[in-house]
Amino acid sequence: MELSKLFKNQIIKDDIDLNVFNNKELGEWLVSNFVNILFDYKIFVSSVSLVPKVADGYKTLFSLNAKNEKSSHNMEFGILKNHGFINEANTFSNRLSILYLENDFSNSVILNKLKDTSYNLSKIQGINTLIIY
Repeated sequence: MELSKLFKNQIIKDDIDLNVFNNKELGEWLVSNFVNILFDYKIFVSSVSLVPKVADGYKTLFSLNAKNEKSSHNMEFGILKNHGFINEANTFSNRLSILYLENDFSNSVILNKLKDTSYNLSKIQGINTLIIY
C-alpha cells in the first residue's frame, strides 16, 4: 500500500495548508489521518507512534508507525527547506515530502530535478505546493 500517495490525495482533496500548523498540531493531524487512511482499507491498529526525525534538507520530518497484532505500517512525512533538497526527498520509499514554493520559483529548475519522481504541483490555499511521494 502506498501510504504516501494516499496522504497526498488527502492533502489535495482537503485543500489543507500544513505549513500553518506548529509541530504539535502537525503531529496530531498526521496521526489522525494515518489512522483514518488505514481504517479506509479495513486495517485496524492498536497503537500509533510519531517520532520526530532530523535530516539536513527538512524543516520538519516525522516517522509514523501503526501496529496491530498482525502487521505494521510505516511512512515518513516532511516539509522541505527549499528546492535544493528535492533529490533527497525521493531517496526513501513511503515518504511524503512537501515544498512550499515562492511566487517567483523557477519551473525549469524544479521540473528538471523531478524527472524520475512521483509528484503533484498544486495550488493549496493559494500557495504553490510541490508534493513528492
